[in-house]
Amino acid sequence: MILRKTIYPIVILILEMVCLAFTRGITRVSFTRPSYMMKIPISSKEISPYVFRTGLSTEMFDFSDIVVNTEAVYFETDLTASFKLGVTTIQGVAGDSPVEIGLHFQKKFFEYSDVSFSAGLYDFVFQQGSSKMSLDTRSLSLFGVLGNEKEFENYKLNTYIGIGTGGFSKENVRSDSARGNQLGFFAGIMLNTSAMQEKGGIDFIAEYDGTGVNMGIRVPIGSNYKINFGVIHMENLPKFGKSYRWDSPAFVVSLDFVVPRIKEIKTEKPGMQVPQRQSTIKELNAQEYYEQKIDSILKACDIIIAGLRDSIEFYESQIKYLSNEITYLRQKIGVLEDSVRSVKLAKYAMERNTNMALRHLSKSLRYFYEGDYIGALKEVEKAIELNPNLALAYARRGSIYYKLGDIERATLNWNLALRLDPDYEDVRNILKAMSEYRLKSVKGLGKE
Repeated sequence: MILRKTIYPIVILILEMVCLAFTRGITRVSFTRPSYMMKIPISSKEISPYVFRTGLSTEMFDFSDIVVNTEAVYFETDLTASFKLGVTTIQGVAGDSPVEIGLHFQKKFFEYSDVSFSAGLYDFVFQQGSSKMSLDTRSLSLFGVLGNEKEFENYKLNTYIGIGTGGFSKENVRSDSARGNQLGFFAGIMLNTSAMQEKGGIDFIAEYDGTGVNMGIRVPIGSNYKINFGVIHMENLPKFGKSYRWDSPAFVVSLDFVVPRIKEIKTEKPGMQVPQRQSTIKELNAQEYYEQKIDSILKACDIIIAGLRDSIEFYESQIKYLSNEITYLRQKIGVLEDSVRSVKLAKYAMERNTNMALRHLSKSLRYFYEGDYIGALKEVEKAIELNPNLALAYARRGSIYYKLGDIERATLNWNLALRLDPDYEDVRNILKAMSEYRLKSVKGLGKE
């Protein structure tokens, strides 16, 4: 079955190339170049999904009694993963024009992510005249094209943009007198939809080929066949059927046949090998592909989840450590607050005791001048009990003991006062005088 499907289109191709021995053709028939578009080239990051593509196409310029049209048969294939070859034979509008045989070459030079760049030569055309083959250099087109292919769920959007010479430039196709190697600009988009997805999906095409705007649609009618419809030079559609110039509008019908690029898988059994059916092979290939893709996604998710778990455990330990630090700092703050409170209380008590002790010292001074040395001694004792660090209290008590005739106790208290306040000059002078036996009077001793 596969052999018959392969040989039949080739036989058609040979017959068409033999029968189309007419003259004055047009090399730019839609859907005949090695491209998914109508007239512009493409660049794809993927190798073509078929071994070769062949078919026939016609452009109709008038629907009067005698249909005016051009016809073409084409063949294309990928010789390598990056080199594409196409052959086209075309019969022109007039019945006395020669058959044109066009060669098309294209090579991919660069690809990155969804973007690829290709360059090549289209319309290397030979015209078959009455006696010999001649090369038509006016239609020769050098080009470079940049392609971008995106997938959105069940849709694919391909965009192409490029520059070229020859047939891609208006200046080179307007008339026979055109000269020079003008550069032309071309661009196009193709949207592959989910309609009839099991057969490859319906494609919508819109392009500017350097000379005009073309629009078309590719409809699958089988797993290996597509029928194409389109309109060229839509900007001049109101002039349909009025003239047959390079920019005349026309309706296009084309039929494609492809031999898909499918790897045949064989199941080995003892003593025999049985090839599987192509539909089963496709299903298995798709199933294995998606299973591998899902497995890789799940493995990546497991790695991410494990990393997140480790991060969560690390942050939980950090939180526990910081919580302990916070508890410790709160306890330390509590201890410091208690210490500050104690210091404040002690300071307050000290200040209060000092004030009361000074009051008693004031009373003792009054008793001392009145000669009531016992009363003065009692007040001094109260002051020392309230604040035992008052040098004045010990100095006063030493003076009282001196008045009472107790020189030893007086000397002892003066030394205590000098120890508490080494800068107490009055006490230092008294002790110095007593040591030299020059102390004669202690009048005024103990004054504040």
